[in-house]
Amino acid sequence: MNDLKKSQVVIIPEPVEMKVDKGFFEITKKTSLYADNGLKDVSEYLQKLFRPALGWSISSTAKTNDEKSIKLSLDDGAHEISEEGYILKSTENGILINAKTPTGVFYGIQTLRQLLPKEIESQKAVSNMKWSVPCITVKDYPRFKWRGFMLDEARHFMGIKVVKKLLDLMALHKLNKFHWHLVDDQGWRIKIDKYPKLTDIGSKRELKPKRGEVQNTEEANVYGGFYTKEEIKEAIAYAKERFIEVIPEIEMPGHSSSALAAYPELSCSGGPFKVPTRWGIFADVYCPGNEGVYEFLKDVIDEVIELFPSKIIHIGGDEVPKIRWRSCPKCREKMKKEDIRKVKDLQVLLTNYFAKYLESKGRRLMGWNQILDENLSKNAISQYWFGKVKETIAQIESGRDTVMTRYLWTYLDHPYKIISLKRAYKYEPIPKKLEEKYHFHVLGLEAPLWTERIPNEQRLYWQAFPRLTAFAETGWTPKKTKNYKLFKKKLESFLKRLDILGINCASLEEAD
Repeated sequence: MNDLKKSQVVIIPEPVEMKVDKGFFEITKKTSLYADNGLKDVSEYLQKLFRPALGWSISSTAKTNDEKSIKLSLDDGAHEISEEGYILKSTENGILINAKTPTGVFYGIQTLRQLLPKEIESQKAVSNMKWSVPCITVKDYPRFKWRGFMLDEARHFMGIKVVKKLLDLMALHKLNKFHWHLVDDQGWRIKIDKYPKLTDIGSKRELKPKRGEVQNTEEANVYGGFYTKEEIKEAIAYAKERFIEVIPEIEMPGHSSSALAAYPELSCSGGPFKVPTRWGIFADVYCPGNEGVYEFLKDVIDEVIELFPSKIIHIGGDEVPKIRWRSCPKCREKMKKEDIRKVKDLQVLLTNYFAKYLESKGRRLMGWNQILDENLSKNAISQYWFGKVKETIAQIESGRDTVMTRYLWTYLDHPYKIISLKRAYKYEPIPKKLEEKYHFHVLGLEAPLWTERIPNEQRLYWQAFPRLTAFAETGWTPKKTKNYKLFKKKLESFLKRLDILGINCASLEEAD
């Protein structure tokens, strides 16, 4: 086999450092796998990942000196790399993946995966294939610690199989935060034992076949679906194996029509309400003057916390109309009691209440940047998506941790004519006017996929890829190393890998 040049090696995201040498290492049935203590799960993941295409399982060995082997190693003294970093060295005699943590070794495995022929992604044994890895040294670590993807399942419900497939794709891209938007006006998608009507009523709405929806319940002309607690646990365990944190979002006080349809007494007017079939913003939201709302949301949060190990709970907080609050006797009484002069400050009151409640449970509140206020708990994380960047910069400079999700740059549901692949790749999470000493408060970036116009799995993949691949490189690769021309050239090969995985990507012509 001919030796490779550096420009011919396709690794996405682009590594920090890479040196290509002459020669190859070939994985055969004689190849063994050694793993240090603490890497049992990671080594089993590697075996399971490669087994279908190889047609055999790489055998484990307890010997550290086996030739022609793959070695997974933990080294606390690897000072050149971060907690998520790794060093991969491939020679004609074997492969070594060395890291400080199992997370780093896992990401090294994703790089090894991409160094193998794309057919390694096949779920059936591939015959007459040389599983060759170029001799190479890769030193690699991420630029940002928050490299996220958000899936909205309130508008269209995808189900556990799709979620697992997305988690697999996130792992391939070295993404580490799965933001799960489980609640919105058009559907409540998580089982809450204390409030069964949330799923009995709030998870269902009238079917709209004209927009591509298909019947997915036993009831005629009804669209719906929700996750049982067992399915939630299954998804979290699956994500954990891939070093992905699952962050649930439970919207409050707006985007709450599905909850109000089930429990109308939580509103200012008392209802009745139906789960909406149209998209948009609705006037009826939780009533911050109603003490029952606080008890209800605490009960919901308690059950969510019991399920999700994440230290972060997202509460949404965006697009909250105040029209019902202005004329609500309970809200006026609450304002008087709390010495609040402006109606909008009722949202700050409610948000801070739950920030403190979550802190008491060892968790941290996160919300869209519309929760921002000078009186907001400093521990709350802001997710910037829309509005004046100046306000977000001021909050960052005051010590606020922030995730960047700029509306006209990162939204995967937008048409490619609005956010092309090139525009997605060019997105820079750190605001231009933010002084360097505050950069560490920008935790990273996230690409959301809102599903109003995405009724099925195939459309979901087409909207997400290859733009999510571009965002993955921005989240990982040093800014000075990024190169769109090189990235697009790499994509030609990388998309063939996704094709083997059964992912319906937009073509490069469609994406740009």
